[in-house]
Amino acid sequence: MAPPVVRIVSSSSNATSSASKLDDQLPKSEHVHKRFFIGPMPQKALPTPEELKKQIKQKHVFTRIGSSDSTEEELTQIIKIHARSFFLRQGGREEDWGENEEQSTREEMFRRWKESEWGVALRRLRGQSEAKSKKHDSTNNWIGGSFEIGNIAGINIMDEAESLSKVSTRTSQLSAPMIPLDSVLEPLDFPGPGSLATGQQTFVTAPSKPADSPQLEAQTSADSSPNSQNRGLSPPEGDHRNSRAASPSSSTALLRPSVSRQHDSDPSRTRSEPARRPIMKLPSFSRGGDSPHKMKKSVHYNLSPVESSPSLPPASPSAVLERTGTDVSGTSAGAMSISALDEQQIDWGKTVIRDRMFVRIYSTEMVDVFPTFDESVHRVTRDLKYEGWGEFLVVWRKDCIEVYENYTIPGKEWVTGHKHLSFIIPLKSTRTRLSLYSFVDLTFCLTCSPTSRRFNPVKARWTIHSAKEGSNIFIFKLKSRSRAFDWIWQLWRHRGGILPPVVEIRNPRLDIKLKIDIPNVDSVQMYRIFSKENLVALSVQSLRAVPDWKYVIERQLTEGDVLQLCWRQGSYLDWIWLNDDVEERPRDWVVLCGLALRQTSIPVHLELRVAQHHSEFIHRKDGARLIEPPSIEGYVDRIKSSTHVKQALYLVSHDGNLFILQTSHAHPPTPLGATLQSVDADYAHTLRRSEVLRGIQQLLNATGVVDLRSILVIRRAIHPTMQMTHDVKEEDVEQGLDVEAPETAVSQDDLEDVGGEEGISRSEDKRDLRMKRSFELLLKNGHILRFETYSCTVTHEWVGKLQALVKYWRLKHRNDAKEEMELAQGYRPPVTPHIYAEVDRTNYAEPPVDPSSTLPALGSLFNWCVLEGCKPIVKSGKVFMRKGLRGQYRLVDLVLVPERLIHFRISPTSVMHSSVRKKIDLVDAYICSGYFGAQVLPAGQFNPTQNNVPRRYQDGLETDDAEEDRLFVIWYRKELGATKETDGAANTPVTSMDIPGVSESKIPPLSVKRKFAIFRTRSKLERDAWCWALNSTIEKVVRARKERERKIRESGRLMDL
Repeated sequence: MAPPVVRIVSSSSNATSSASKLDDQLPKSEHVHKRFFIGPMPQKALPTPEELKKQIKQKHVFTRIGSSDSTEEELTQIIKIHARSFFLRQGGREEDWGENEEQSTREEMFRRWKESEWGVALRRLRGQSEAKSKKHDSTNNWIGGSFEIGNIAGINIMDEAESLSKVSTRTSQLSAPMIPLDSVLEPLDFPGPGSLATGQQTFVTAPSKPADSPQLEAQTSADSSPNSQNRGLSPPEGDHRNSRAASPSSSTALLRPSVSRQHDSDPSRTRSEPARRPIMKLPSFSRGGDSPHKMKKSVHYNLSPVESSPSLPPASPSAVLERTGTDVSGTSAGAMSISALDEQQIDWGKTVIRDRMFVRIYSTEMVDVFPTFDESVHRVTRDLKYEGWGEFLVVWRKDCIEVYENYTIPGKEWVTGHKHLSFIIPLKSTRTRLSLYSFVDLTFCLTCSPTSRRFNPVKARWTIHSAKEGSNIFIFKLKSRSRAFDWIWQLWRHRGGILPPVVEIRNPRLDIKLKIDIPNVDSVQMYRIFSKENLVALSVQSLRAVPDWKYVIERQLTEGDVLQLCWRQGSYLDWIWLNDDVEERPRDWVVLCGLALRQTSIPVHLELRVAQHHSEFIHRKDGARLIEPPSIEGYVDRIKSSTHVKQALYLVSHDGNLFILQTSHAHPPTPLGATLQSVDADYAHTLRRSEVLRGIQQLLNATGVVDLRSILVIRRAIHPTMQMTHDVKEEDVEQGLDVEAPETAVSQDDLEDVGGEEGISRSEDKRDLRMKRSFELLLKNGHILRFETYSCTVTHEWVGKLQALVKYWRLKHRNDAKEEMELAQGYRPPVTPHIYAEVDRTNYAEPPVDPSSTLPALGSLFNWCVLEGCKPIVKSGKVFMRKGLRGQYRLVDLVLVPERLIHFRISPTSVMHSSVRKKIDLVDAYICSGYFGAQVLPAGQFNPTQNNVPRRYQDGLETDDAEEDRLFVIWYRKELGATKETDGAANTPVTSMDIPGVSESKIPPLSVKRKFAIFRTRSKLERDAWCWALNSTIEKVVRARKERERKIRESGRLMDL
């Protein structure tokens, strides 16, 4: 078998132009988004001096720190950590930083905080005595002013921590992989005698004594022959007859070949020759190596055996046989033990793997007509008899898949001692076939012959009989996507699935294919080499030879971005982001398992992409950047149009929406220095995480929402009496979207308003002052929302920041629609063809659909903010929803947060969209889409043959996708009572189950009643993005409840066959 080879293949000659289109798509800091609190805060929202004193006593019960300094201890520690960054931002030089500069900088930062509005207010609040605080009721007092969350003396500590973390990851993906690849790179066209040094190959055999660390020590031996330098290289072009690699003398994998590169002695030739496509050799996993292809130029190693070290005597056979665990890792014994373990797991006879799944079952009279049964085949197959569907217990044991359900007769399970065995799928039968049904849902299908079981009284056991005619079709859907990958991989390998000879990795930005030859055997070293981390490092070192690498990819890596692997089918991305399974065991096949998904009509590709996060800027028509304005929140009073009565509310903006909350559930931010918290190295990340959790609580408690796109004008109130409607036209507002609006200065009259009831009492015209303190939102439906703030300056701040947000999000949604239509051209032609007229009057039609297009902008739709929980909202948008199977579709505002799906009713005549009290709980929920999801609809409500009418939406999106491509269904249960918090293992702060000590009675039965929520998006891409976000959220839910999920999997006794 030939050693593995790495080859770089360019997909097109326009790699530079295709990559330069997205050259500036990612900002430098994408995780942290700025947020401002506007106006003062009620004093009751802050801890009282008595509460602070209790915290001080509890915190310093074993210390000698005085209470006078303890109240500012948190602030002092924060200033100490970020003093150097403040010094550099003020124009200081790195070489001037020292103890004196640090002390003066810390004093300056502390002075600025003391003189700030919040510094003065907090120090005055802490100086109040207990008697004074009791005497003056603080329920109606306001304190402080506007501030940026996480900012102190002009330094945002969350943003600063993000920048430092990016600096620390600059070299993480530029480091060498497990096998040093620079040493085996060689231009294809001119391998010369002086181009490479002696090729040295490393072997790992059973060491004479167990290693102290799991990482094996590499042993090298240099060949002293004078011809060894040329022996490890390929002969010149045209002479391949004698190019044979020596066979290695060890059957184990090869680690870390030590080959040093030498530069060509002719510098002129080096400068004149163009860049060549390099190839890379990986060590062979077999005992012998075959000759490479005759027409393939490659680099070979000198595969001479490694001599044992004379200082280490050989280990005794008994000592070698007693080694376990990491002592045999990477050795021939270790490789054999892994292979034996795999066989033992498959042929064990006991349960290999079991799970609860959503299963849909069909039967047909046809025999062996489904080599691969996927969504496209299901759509055109007739005469399928529906057998049933629901949640089943699926168990793999004794070369069979057993499908269990509850008995219909109450108490029968208690009598029999096991659940009802409904179906049996024999895995050894030649008629049993495995196929991927849908990549979007990661549903898989098993087709087999109908089976029946009979009890043999002689052998006292059950026998399984397969029918000669007919076929059964089982479609399985798991809650956890990673668990579904594990099922497919294990079944595929057990059914005789063979790894392909080549793994192809594509890079859409460079339009490059990287081909890696792999052996067709399993071993410890193959899992190590084809791990996610090693493949990324291997790809980085190989792609450095591409001219565009330095200007397109490496620039982003030096700024802290990372490269990640993903599987892609059409316009759907599935990031490889979980190295452990749901039981925290390593998944060594995390990359290779995707090779089992290739038996589909649409190919699945492995790609290397930059892990993009939520983009925080857009481009105007003139190409200029428009940065996303910071989010805002604060206390206001709404003036009702009918009664003119004030209603105290809390407004907060998230992802292009303005949410309305009651003040009792506002969850306002806490300014730095207002509470006592332990400050450590991860304080900034803890603060950032707490802000995400605070935002989630706000979204769950929101009573209404206003889409910022529905706001035409934001203005100061111009009438003392509120008007109910307006006559502003949308066409007049659209003309000013691409024009930079000048900032308005605060007037002297606004500055004279001291705010609150004190300002009202001082004013001569109280009615006019209340009007100046008010601002209005003019909506598209003709209604007006009016709010009154604490003072005129606060109103001015609200108007300015809201205007910037409305302008940005209206343009962003249009840019997103345009980008989505461009991405959709990868699988269908545009709805409205574009015809370009040149000067010579020749018309050029739109290019045809290219299914193999790279779609480099697809990463922005499937961004990593969903996986890493960077924001409170996982995903949001407008979709059509109907509750139940026979309801009417209604347009709703859908907001996905960890573990919950919130929807707001949209009414054309209402001023805001009211929230629905009952949220959709994603615990124990299943997501299905496409044709599989359409089968849930009652008969007559879905017609796959009907014509698709092209549609155009308000933001410019044009689509004609079929109904089944825009459909997804959530199968969920009711909420199980009061919400409680978990340990945050999967970024899921709000839960509906008590994880510790969950009892068997709390485990839902298979027959638990569930509800349906059916959603229909505008396009297939929107549906794919929603399904990916929902499946990723459910994956986190499953992993946050490890013990509960384990008990659910193990609940229910099996039939003894």
